Amino acid sequence: MNFGPDHYVPALKLKMGEKDALATLKASVKSRTTPLLQIVEMNGEKTLDEHLSTSFKKFQPAVSGLSRYFVDSVEIDDAGALGAGKVFGMCAGQGVPFTPVIGLSRAAAITTAGLNAKGRAGVALRISRQDFEDGVVATQLPSFLRRNTIEPGNTDLIIDLGEVADMIEDGIAAMAEAFIAAVPQPLSWRTLALLGSAFPISMQHVGKDSHATAERTEWVAWRDRLYRDRLRLPRLPAFGDWGIQHPKGVEGFDPVTMQGSAAIRYALDSEWLLIKGRGTKKSPPSLQMPTLARALVNGIHKRSFAGASHCSGCDLIDRATRSAVGLGSLTKWRQIGTAHHITATVEAIQRLPWP
Repeated sequence: MNFGPDHYVPALKLKMGEKDALATLKASVKSRTTPLLQIVEMNGEKTLDEHLSTSFKKFQPAVSGLSRYFVDSVEIDDAGALGAGKVFGMCAGQGVPFTPVIGLSRAAAITTAGLNAKGRAGVALRISRQDFEDGVVATQLPSFLRRNTIEPGNTDLIIDLGEVADMIEDGIAAMAEAFIAAVPQPLSWRTLALLGSAFPISMQHVGKDSHATAERTEWVAWRDRLYRDRLRLPRLPAFGDWGIQHPKGVEGFDPVTMQGSAAIRYALDSEWLLIKGRGTKKSPPSLQMPTLARALVNGIHKRSFAGASHCSGCDLIDRATRSAVGLGSLTKWRQIGTAHHITATVEAIQRLPWP
């Protein structure tokens, strides 16, 4: 269950598109991936049990084939130990090893719920950018470990940089290096991962019926700075990002009253290709997506297309060019883009020279 820096740790909102993407990954990709699955916030219209029932719908196929996964209830922390306990209890019934995520600045009840979770595979400590900047790591981490009888050797450490879209690669790398250096005994932790997101918070900067690119600065910083200089680091962390979703997500989006746009979010080597149609209320995505897919597969962006055999996502993009049925929802295209992103990232990590 341990992994090294040649592993991938994607943080994914526990929503249907992301779950379906995980379920369709090749076994070779799943074996090199340990996702951090985050329960999304409640919208106030459902009870806690109803919300979790939706979160765990089609959950087992998503985690099947993983060696293990992280699960974090941070977005429902208002539900306290009851919410966290129910999340971890539902994970225990899936038959796949899971690791609860706790944090230094979160309520003690959440830590207790994680440590008391039945069937857990150790525990993961997620340290935020704010924790580092506030000096919490230096002042509270040692006592936190002692107080909760947590051994680093059984603990996964996740350094969460948060949103970094406004930073350049060198700035991200410098911040990451400073945070790694601030971690006590970096070699003693079971695993070490670095998480960050440069994905845009929205697609508003892309004009309708147009395209743009967004730099994958968190990935480039890890690949071109941290990996390159790994021998002088106390420890090279595994790479993690938020896939094709900003960390804040779109939980406030109401498809009944709000309008989205048909779009393809496609990971390239150092950037994302964002191909945008128009509002879905004026033109349903089922009518728009074949045109957008053709632009990627055999149109102006065809040099960026990885090929139908690359992954399940690319296969569905290729099918969309022929107006295949079942590919007309924004949720389906979140699945498609996520499956491609995870596969492409795992492959990019594996292409690097490793000892």
